[in-house]
Amino acid sequence: MLRFAKRLFCFLFTGLAFSACALAQIKLPDIFSDHMVLQRGMPIPVWGVAGGGASLKLSLGGYLATARAGQSGNWRATLPSMQAGGPFELTIVSEGQTIRLTDVYIGEVWLCSGQSNMEWPLEKCASGPEEIPQAGNPLLRFFQMKKKHPLNDTPFSDSQLAAFSKGEFFHPAKWERSTPETAAPFSGVAYFFGKALQDSLKMAVGLILNAVGGSPAQSWISQAALAGHPQLEFLANLPPGKNWLALEGIHPWLAVRARENWDNRERGEGVMALPGHPFAPSYLYDNAIRPIAPYAIRGAAWYQGESNATHPGSYFAMMQAMLDCWRGLWGEGGFPFLFVQLPAIGNRSLWPEFREAQARCLSLPNTGMVVSIDEGHPTNVHPREKKGIGQRLAGLALARIYGRDIPAESPMLATMECSWENRQATLFFSNTYEGLEAGEGRAPEGFVFQGYIKEGTAETILPPEKITIEKNMVKLTWPDGFLPVVVKYAWAPAPASNIVNSAGLPMAPFRELLPGNN
Repeated sequence: MLRFAKRLFCFLFTGLAFSACALAQIKLPDIFSDHMVLQRGMPIPVWGVAGGGASLKLSLGGYLATARAGQSGNWRATLPSMQAGGPFELTIVSEGQTIRLTDVYIGEVWLCSGQSNMEWPLEKCASGPEEIPQAGNPLLRFFQMKKKHPLNDTPFSDSQLAAFSKGEFFHPAKWERSTPETAAPFSGVAYFFGKALQDSLKMAVGLILNAVGGSPAQSWISQAALAGHPQLEFLANLPPGKNWLALEGIHPWLAVRARENWDNRERGEGVMALPGHPFAPSYLYDNAIRPIAPYAIRGAAWYQGESNATHPGSYFAMMQAMLDCWRGLWGEGGFPFLFVQLPAIGNRSLWPEFREAQARCLSLPNTGMVVSIDEGHPTNVHPREKKGIGQRLAGLALARIYGRDIPAESPMLATMECSWENRQATLFFSNTYEGLEAGEGRAPEGFVFQGYIKEGTAETILPPEKITIEKNMVKLTWPDGFLPVVVKYAWAPAPASNIVNSAGLPMAPFRELLPGNN
C-alpha cells in the first residue's frame, strides 16, 4: 500500500510539473513589441520561450505559422514574406494564452551600429534644435538599446560589474514611433538616415540602434570568428595569466578606460578576470548582436573606427571577420553593409592610414562607404554635424539597394597614367557623374607627391596651377628635378582638400604608387 501511494504521488507530481511547464507564459525578446517594423519581402522569423513541448500558432495579416517549443522551452516560427503595409496585429496563441502586438508595419528595417558617433543623439547635433520639433513621423520607428551605465571614467559598482558580467548591459527596449520626444535621444546619424529613406520609399522604416560609445570592432565579433582568424586570434586565445588589457593590438585608451571603470581592482595574482565590459573582445557580439538576430533586416549602417585607429593594419581583418559572423548569424546571405569613413580631425596621427584601411573594406562583398573627409572638427572626435552623414548613408542605400537613379557615391581613384617626359600624372576617377570640380569656390588643393630630390627624400604639395581638372580626370604636374614615387590626396588627419563631383560629394582620400618607374 505504501509503495502504491509513493507511485501515485510521483505520478501526480510529474503530471503537475508537466502541466505547469506546458502552461508557462510565452516570453518574447524585447525586439518584438507594439509598433515594430518587420522587413518586407523576406521570411519573418519570430522566436521566444514557452512551456516545454507547447504548441504555438502565429498570425499576421492573414498569414499563419506554427511552432512547437523544445524541451528547454525555446521555439521559433517563420511567417511568410509580405509586402509593405500596415498596421497589422501579430497574434501568438499557446496553451490558452494569447499575445497581441499591435500597430505592426511591414517595411524596411536597418541595423544602425558602431560607437559614439553613431550613438550621438539628435539633441546634441548642430541641426537638432531645428529638427526635433518636426520629428513627428508615425512611419519612422526606433528600437534603441540604451546602456544602463555611462562608460565615462567613473568606477562601476559591484552590482553593476555583476550585472555586466552576466550580459545585463542594456535597459529593456521597445519599438517607438518617431516623435520629438523619442527622436531627441535617438542617434542623429540614424535619424537622418531613416528619415531620408522614409521620405523616398514612402513606407514604414524601422531602425535598430545598438551603438556603444568607445567600443572597438573586436567587441562586436564572435569569439569563434576571432579565434578562427590568423590575424585576430590573439584577441581570443589569451596567454596564461593575461587578459585583454595587456594586449598590444588594442587602442591604449581602451585599457585606461576599462581600468577606470573597474577602479583598478586586482583579482587573482594581480590579474583582473572581469569579462563584463563592453570593450572586451566579443562582449557586444554576445549581448548586443545575438539577442536581436535573426530579426529580419535589410542591412546594416556602421559608423565606427575611432577606437581601432591606432592599429590600422588589423582593421580589414576585423571587418572581414565581423561581416562573416554577422551574416552567418542572420542567415540572410550577404546583406548590405554601409559604413562611414572617419572624418577630418587634427590631432590623430594615424587616421590617414586608418581611412585607407576602411577604404580597403570596399573589397568585401556588398559594402558601401560614405566619405566624410569634408566633415569633422579640428580637435573634437565627436563633430556635431551629423545630418550630412545620415543623408549620405541614405543616398548610398537608395542608389545601391533600392535602385534609385541618384548620384550618391564619392569619386574614387580608378586608374592612373604617367608621362615621365612631361612630368605629368593623369588620374582617372569613378563616380564623377557630370564631372569633377574644386568645391567651396576655391582653387583645387589636396594633392601631394612623395619622392626624391638630389639631396634625399622629399614631399611636394602641388599648388593650384599644377592641378588641372577635366571631367573625370585630374592632371598633376610635378616640379623639375623631382622624382615622384607616390601620389597622395587628402592624406593628413585634417587635410586641406576640396575636390568634389557634380553632386558635391568629396573625393575619397588615397595614396598610390606611380606606374612605370618602379
